[in-house]
Amino acid sequence: MSENPFSSYNIEMPKKFDGQVRRFCLSGGGGKSREISPFERQVDFWFCAFVLAVQGRLSPSEEKDTYNVVSAAILSTDPYRVTYIQAVYLAMTRDLDGLASPRKVMDFALGMANAGIPYLIQILDDVDQKPLWNLLDEIEKRAAK
Repeated sequence: MSENPFSSYNIEMPKKFDGQVRRFCLSGGGGKSREISPFERQVDFWFCAFVLAVQGRLSPSEEKDTYNVVSAAILSTDPYRVTYIQAVYLAMTRDLDGLASPRKVMDFALGMANAGIPYLIQILDDVDQKPLWNLLDEIEKRAAK
């Protein structure tokens, strides 16, 4: 297992989106179907928001009123996420010195995810079909570009 330099930090999301995020996560609300709640955990939702923000070239968004989702140690279970976050940080900031500061990189990742969360919610909330199919349609549309 790869080293996780973020393990002493927390993954946090804006409180204003708490209910909406939980609605789309199986672990957050109980007996929902995968079509209604396409994400297993809130960390999966968070990472998808991060990726959408990166792909959309959004700017990091700082949020003061947040809630603790989970310890970032959970990223150790999917170590590619750690590598991806670091690579994106370096590509977008070109700050090689900053890469040596896990706190700086984690703050960047949190800011990018914050920027992507409203966009991800908008995608999932489209009433034309169920959230899972909305997300898959969006991924397919982005892949075709």
